[in-house]
Amino acid sequence: MKIYIKSNFVVPGLDDRETVDFNCSHLTLREFLEQLSVMASNRIEYVRPGAEILDPIDWEVEINEVPYQDYEYGLETLLRDGDTVTIRILALGGG
Repeated sequence: MKIYIKSNFVVPGLDDRETVDFNCSHLTLREFLEQLSVMASNRIEYVRPGAEILDPIDWEVEINEVPYQDYEYGLETLLRDGDTVTIRILALGGG
């Protein structure tokens, strides 16, 4: 299964690749984000253990340009071959 990735930061572990290939036929958004975390030498915690949603202060995530929260199953939404997952880190303002 090939998943395309868009981001506003360099995703650790991807070495500037825009796709990730998985040797499976079923993959949820949660599993995808957990796998991305494992690929990085310094793990990024996209999904906190046991969380039902992503921390909205840290991340915006979309599947095919639709916010993941708009999908009936949220983080448990099954991804399909060729889907695009967009991950945005939210910049904190300060002053």
